[in-house]
Amino acid sequence: MAPSTTPPAASRSPSPFRGGFWLALLLATPALADPPVVTSTKADKLAVTIYRDPDRSLGEISRHWPSSFALIAETRTVTLPPGEVTVRFEGVASGIVPQSAILFGASPRERNRDAALLSQRGLVDAFTGQRVILRRTDPATGKTVEEPATIRSAGDRLVATTPRGVEALYCTGLSQTLIYPHAPSQLSAKPVLSMLTKDQPGGTMTVTLAYIATGFDWDATYVATLAPDGKAMSLLGWMTMASGDDTSFPEATAAAVGGRIARSQTTRDTTGRDLANAAARLDRGSACWPAGRTHEVMKAQPPPPPPMAMAMAPSEIIVTSQRRSEAFDDSEVRLAVKASAENLGDLKLYRIPVPVTVAARSQKQVAFMARDRIAGELLYRLRIDSPDRVEAAMALFRFRNRKQDGLGEALPAGKAIVFQHGAVGRLYRGEATTPDKAVGEEVELTFGAANGVTVALEGGTFANLPDRILTVRNANPFAVTFEADFPADLARELSIRGKLADKPGKRVWRTTVPANGTASLRYRPIAKTAP
Repeated sequence: MAPSTTPPAASRSPSPFRGGFWLALLLATPALADPPVVTSTKADKLAVTIYRDPDRSLGEISRHWPSSFALIAETRTVTLPPGEVTVRFEGVASGIVPQSAILFGASPRERNRDAALLSQRGLVDAFTGQRVILRRTDPATGKTVEEPATIRSAGDRLVATTPRGVEALYCTGLSQTLIYPHAPSQLSAKPVLSMLTKDQPGGTMTVTLAYIATGFDWDATYVATLAPDGKAMSLLGWMTMASGDDTSFPEATAAAVGGRIARSQTTRDTTGRDLANAAARLDRGSACWPAGRTHEVMKAQPPPPPPMAMAMAPSEIIVTSQRRSEAFDDSEVRLAVKASAENLGDLKLYRIPVPVTVAARSQKQVAFMARDRIAGELLYRLRIDSPDRVEAAMALFRFRNRKQDGLGEALPAGKAIVFQHGAVGRLYRGEATTPDKAVGEEVELTFGAANGVTVALEGGTFANLPDRILTVRNANPFAVTFEADFPADLARELSIRGKLADKPGKRVWRTTVPANGTASLRYRPIAKTAP
């Protein structure tokens, strides 16, 4: 058998074309590079529309973190290269809800809220395991010294390695500061929203970024002044817009939406706020024992009040007075700036006609309603919840929200401070609250105890009299209108000797009590028959 002329596999020479083929294939394949990054540092135009928290009822706005949200629209000019581009929008609201962001003028493919903020925690996290400079006061000499340190951990507290050993910083009670060699490129001093665009031709374009941000709210406050005869009222409404966000929006078109809205879970996303809080805080006092004895645990000091709370603390109160004897003035209020009301479906949009700055962690007030004369009536009311007990009568002003009576527009929920003109001028009468009131609804401002009107209840079980006698006494030199409200379920159990009017959920006894006179009403429980 002839020997084989084919060389063994181990001694075969590689093909001169095999390696060249793969090299040519690699050279022909373009490298997968990250898309270019374009940064938009500020907005050209801003619009902030604040919604009222429908779950807050008539409570006050939280100063630390308002519980509602705002719709923010930012118009920006950007220059993009062709293809896919990552656009970084700096200076968005820190409470932004990223999934709500919409970009008009370009087609986004992906959006991200950049969580890495230039802050104490952001720097510590970025430099964990790296060398920094520790500046502190030497306890022996009292002098400031600097020494190298390596950050080891910042989970619960800041731990670093220094020439002295492993230390939990900020636990000595001395002044200590970390100095970082540079600011990492991944950290931003402002909140950032990044968007990856689709393939586009590039060029300079104007885009609008719209998104929802939490940490906003607004409220209505009214100043009502009653006429001396109680038959009319002037009304001035103030809109208080609150921002708990860390970003300011200068020269913005500002508006507020009145009415109760159906709020989705998306608008309650507090991811942005949580990230900002986490970046701003670093635990400096947890489990630090050297400040006391070794068997003691030092409690962390409470954080300082936020800037808004400090700014709102009054430093001086000046009280002035002036006797006024003029009659009810229909032209008392003149406003330089007043928000205009527009219909927004079933809601109301109150737009401020001039650009304003919605500053970070602040509140702003602007008038949105001014009516010189609203016709109504001043009366006194007593609610009877038990046949054998009565409370004090309350004063209220009632009117119908319609144009022919002087108003005729939506009345947002809020508080009212009530004054009244009298013989010695304009005097404070009390405070009231009102829920949202639509056009055509009846509005009642119950503002305080009745002046000069008292009620007394006689008879009943303790006096062995079946009848209860409700007596109303009027010590005023003028007649007053008085109403007693019986809840519907209680009225069905009573025999009431008087003319009553039926109203939703109650029956009402209404009477006029003459000047320096009285009025009485008799009623008794209905005897229940045995089954």
